[in-house]
Amino acid sequence: MSKKIAALSLALAASLSIAAGAQARPFKVSPDVHSLNEAVFHSKAAIVKMTGRTSKVEGEGEIDIDNPAKNPKGVVTVDVSSFDTGIGLRNEHMRGAIEADKYPTATFKVKALKAPKLVANNPVEGTVTGDLTFHGVTKTVTAPVSLTYLPEADKNYRPGDWVQVSTAFKLKLTDYGLKLPGLLGQKVADELAIQLEGMAKGI
Repeated sequence: MSKKIAALSLALAASLSIAAGAQARPFKVSPDVHSLNEAVFHSKAAIVKMTGRTSKVEGEGEIDIDNPAKNPKGVVTVDVSSFDTGIGLRNEHMRGAIEADKYPTATFKVKALKAPKLVANNPVEGTVTGDLTFHGVTKTVTAPVSLTYLPEADKNYRPGDWVQVSTAFKLKLTDYGLKLPGLLGQKVADELAIQLEGMAKGI
């Protein structure tokens, strides 16, 4: 009887250990010498094609490596006032048009994530849904997302555990209260292509 009790105790302890290991872990967008944290927009209007980018991207959240769809949490903030299109005067006009002094950031708050178990060093594809707030207006957005879990292999190369996140989606300026006639003299398209790359470190 004692052997059976001992065996049951070991099995219970093992199951509890597995359950404890399958919990959500906190991650925070952090600088990485090997990869960029960057937000990029592309505008293709009839006359002007324009690309703007910024590295001022912040974010943090929680993800269960074994079950990413289980209660995901996350908020990403992009400093839209720092977008650089490569031309200083155009940058100034753009910041004025989007009222960057009043609305300097755009935020995305995760509501749902559909993705399979994260396998070390292999990207997995899924979709993320959340509330995007830009220019003081909030809209629900669903976008494809690629996630790559990068456990520490060599602390001299990249210390710590990381999750690399990549997504791309379309954004209509008029959906967020921006009037095209006042936006760079209608030189930009209503629809922008948005790309976001981020490296989040386990904390």
